[in-house]
Amino acid sequence: MTRAMAGMRTTATAGVVVVLLAGLLALVGAGAVSAQEPALINEEVTTQEEAATGEDSNCETVDLGMLDSTPGSKLTASGRWTTEDCDSRFRSNSDAHTYRFEVADTGRIRADLASPEADSYLYLLDEAGNRIAENDDGGVGRLDARIERELEAGVYQIEATTTAGRARGPADFEVVVTQVATCEPEALGALTLGEELTATGFWTPESCQSIFLTGHPSHYFVFTLPQGARVRVDLTSEVGDPVLIVAPIVALRSVVPGRVAHNDDSGGTRNSRIEQYLPPDTYGIEATTYRARDLQSSETDFTLTITIVDEEAHQGRPLLKIEEVDIPTEVVAGDPLPINFRVGNVGGDGIPDPESNAFVYAVGAYPRTVDFSRDLLFVDHWPAGVAYHTNEETASERSMSVPGISPFSFALHRPGPGWVFVGVVSQDGDDDEFGFHGTWHDLMVLSGPTYDAVVVDVDGAVYSVSAELDEGVEDEDDEGTVVTTVSSVDDPEAEIDEETQEKAQYAAGVRTQLLDGIFSRSAIVGLSESAEPVEIAVTSPSSSALLKTAAPRYAALVRDSGLPETLAAGEAVSPIAVEKLVLTFADGALGSYAHLAKSWRALLERVDSGEALSFDEASAVQGQLAYVEHVIAPVVSAGEIVDAARAAELGWDDPEVQAMLSTQPSCYTGEDPLSDPLALAGIEDADALEQLDAEMRAALFAYTVAIDNVLCAVESVDAANSRFLERLGLGQSGQLLALIEPESLPKPELEPEADPPHSLRILARLGENGRIEHGVEFFSGFQILPERRYLPSDAQVGMWYSTLDVELDGTSIGQIRARRLADGRIELGYRDFEGDIVAPDIAYLPADPDVGVWYRSSLIDVPRPPEPDVEAEAEEASS
Repeated sequence: MTRAMAGMRTTATAGVVVVLLAGLLALVGAGAVSAQEPALINEEVTTQEEAATGEDSNCETVDLGMLDSTPGSKLTASGRWTTEDCDSRFRSNSDAHTYRFEVADTGRIRADLASPEADSYLYLLDEAGNRIAENDDGGVGRLDARIERELEAGVYQIEATTTAGRARGPADFEVVVTQVATCEPEALGALTLGEELTATGFWTPESCQSIFLTGHPSHYFVFTLPQGARVRVDLTSEVGDPVLIVAPIVALRSVVPGRVAHNDDSGGTRNSRIEQYLPPDTYGIEATTYRARDLQSSETDFTLTITIVDEEAHQGRPLLKIEEVDIPTEVVAGDPLPINFRVGNVGGDGIPDPESNAFVYAVGAYPRTVDFSRDLLFVDHWPAGVAYHTNEETASERSMSVPGISPFSFALHRPGPGWVFVGVVSQDGDDDEFGFHGTWHDLMVLSGPTYDAVVVDVDGAVYSVSAELDEGVEDEDDEGTVVTTVSSVDDPEAEIDEETQEKAQYAAGVRTQLLDGIFSRSAIVGLSESAEPVEIAVTSPSSSALLKTAAPRYAALVRDSGLPETLAAGEAVSPIAVEKLVLTFADGALGSYAHLAKSWRALLERVDSGEALSFDEASAVQGQLAYVEHVIAPVVSAGEIVDAARAAELGWDDPEVQAMLSTQPSCYTGEDPLSDPLALAGIEDADALEQLDAEMRAALFAYTVAIDNVLCAVESVDAANSRFLERLGLGQSGQLLALIEPESLPKPELEPEADPPHSLRILARLGENGRIEHGVEFFSGFQILPERRYLPSDAQVGMWYSTLDVELDGTSIGQIRARRLADGRIELGYRDFEGDIVAPDIAYLPADPDVGVWYRSSLIDVPRPPEPDVEAEAEEASS
C-alpha cells in the first residue's frame, strides 16, 4: 500500500513538478558530455511593495562589492540583530540587514547566513528588490540558512533576518557569498542493447544543489543513445531506518528543449524509475532526493542504473489498468459512497508467478485536508485479457463479475469539493512493483440531500419545502452547503416557528428520501405483494417498537406450532417441524408486507397527485419501512433458504443451499437472545419460549438465521434513525429525537456481591522436639502463625487438635485442625469462623517429614467474616 500511495503522490504533484522542471539543467551539443551550461531560472517574483516598501525600512543597504568569478572566491560581512534598529521587508517584527553584491559573470552562487544564537532566515533579491528565493534551514548548521543557484551577471541583494522575530533577543550573525564551481555532469558513455550504465555516489549537505528542487542535494550525469530504444532509468537508495529513507527523484531531459520525463516513486518502495522510448540523442540526468539538504543524513548512498528494455518483452508483459469507474458526482456527507469499477489486464501475459499479486484500492479525500478513507482488495491471479467489473454500469462485453472483486464504499464527512482515486498496483513475488495505474474523479460532498419543492401538512397547515445547494457562498469552507426552505403555501411571507419548521422538514425528508422510490430499495425490491394482507401497526421506527410489534406475533406462531407441547413431554424437537415453523414465519411476514405495500401505494398515488403528506403519515412510513427492512426481509430470506433446501435433491447439504446460508449476515445475540424482546412485549410464558428457542436453534440452523438476522438488524435500526435525522440537518431536534427514542427495560436491581473468600493453604512443619507447628499462607504469600499452634509429639491417634484463632486484622477467620493417624501421617483440616469444616484435597503430612521444612496443603477457600458494626459496638460500649 505504501508504494501505491506514493505513486498517488506523484500523480497529485505532477503539475507542480512540471513547473519546477522548466528550469532543469540544459546540456547542449555533442560536446556537452563534460560541460554544464547554467540554467537561468525565471521564477515568479515578489516585490518590496507586496511586503514593505524600501522607504518604510530603516535598514541601510551595505555594499559587499564585486564577486570574482573564480570558484571559491567570497564576500563576507558580519553584523548583529539588535531588535531595535532594522525592520525586515518580509517578516513582521523581525530585525533585518540588507547587503548588496555584484556577480561579475554568470555562474553558481551560494549565500550563507549563520548565527550561533538565532534561527537565521535568508532572502535573495534582485537589484530592484524583487524576491527571487528564500530559505530557512538549508545551511550547514542546524538552524542556518543557505541559498544556492545559478545567477546571471548583475547586481543582487540579500536580506539577513530571523525566523523567530525579536522574541529571541539580540544575536550576532555572519553572511558569506561564495562563487561555487559549476557542477560538472559525470559522463557515463553510450548506452547499447545488452549493456547497462551504472553510477554510484552519495548525497551530502555539501553536494551540488538541485536545479529544480531548491535546497536538495543532487548529482548530474549524461549519456548518449546511438539508436532509439525503450530506456529504463532506475535510481535506488538503501538506508537503515525506514522513516528516514531518502525518496529519490529522477529527472531526465533530452538536449532538445521540452522533451522531459520525471518520476518520484515508481521504482518500488521509494525508489524511482523512468521507462519510455527515447530517440537517439544525448541526455542529461539529475539524480536528486525528496528530502532537502537540512533533512539529510551526513552521507546517503545512491545507485543509478540505465538499461535498454527489450521492446517485445515489454509489450508482452502484464498490464493492469482501471478501465472504467462509476462514482456519483454528488454525495451527502457521511453517506456511504459506492465506488464501482472495471479493472482488466490489457497486457500480453498474466501475472508472472503464484507469488505475484495485484491489489485494487480506492482513496477519497478533500483538497484542503490530509485525512482520507481507503479500502483495498487483493487478486492473486490475473490472466491476460481478463477484466472484472463490479456492476452493470462498469461492465464490458468481455468482463465478468466474481465474488472477490466487489465495490468499494466509504464515507466523506465534510461538505465541499472532494475527490476519489481508484488505483491498481501489481507486485512480483519479491513485493517489487511492476505495474501501477489509477484514475481520479472529482465530486461534491453536500451537507444534506437536495430535492425540489414538495408540500407537507403539519397540524392542518400546508407548507412547501425544498432543499437546494447554496451557490452563492463566498467562503470556500462553506462549499457544499445545502439550504432547506420552508414556507407557508397560503402565506409565503409568514413567519414559521422552529418546531413547525422541523416537522415540515422531517415530513419532506420522509417523502423525498423514503417514500419516493420505496419499492426500489434493496431490501424490498424482491418481496412479493401477492400474499393475503395481514393488518399490522408499527408505533415508531425505534428498535423497541419493532421488537414489541414482532415478539407477540412470534410467540403466537410458536404456540400454534405444537412445539411447546413436544418440549413439555420431554421429546426431542424435530428439524422438520422447525422448518415448517420458519416457513410459517415467512408466510406471516409476507402477509404483513402485503398490507403495508398496499397502504404505501395508495399514499404514493395521493401525494403524486399533489396532496400534502402529513407529519403523522411521514412518521408512520418511517416506522413501517423500518419494520419491513429489519424484521420482515430477514424472515422472508430465511424462508427462501428453507424452500431451497426442501427442493434440493441433497437437502441442506446442497452446495447452493449452503452458499445461501453462508452469505447471511450474522452477529452475536447473547446467551438468551429472546429475553429482552419478550420482556419488552410483556410475553407471559417467556421462560418457556426461551427454552424452546434454544432447542430449535440446535435442531435447525436456518431457524437461528431467521431469529438472529432479525435481532441483529433491529439492533442497528436506532443508529440508522439517528443518521436519518442528522442527514436532514435535524440531529439536534428534541421533538424528533423523542420520536425515534427506543424504550429501555428497567435495569434489574443487582444483589450486592458477597465478599470473596480468603484463599489459603495450611502450613505444617516438624520441629526438632518432635512437635508439629502449624500456620496458614494466603494466596499472596502472606503467612499467619496462631499463638497456640503445635501438635504435641505424643498426640493421641485419631483425635483432632485445634490451634487458637487465626486472626486477620484483629478478626478470627477460623482455626487449624490436625490429627495423628495410625500410619504416622498427620491429617490437616480447617474450621471456619462459623464452625464449618473445610477439608483440603491435599491434606496429609508424610509420616517421616523433613525437619524444619514447611509442608503445604492444597488451596482452600475460607469464608470472609462480616465487617464489624463499629457504631453498634460503640453504642454497646457506651451503655
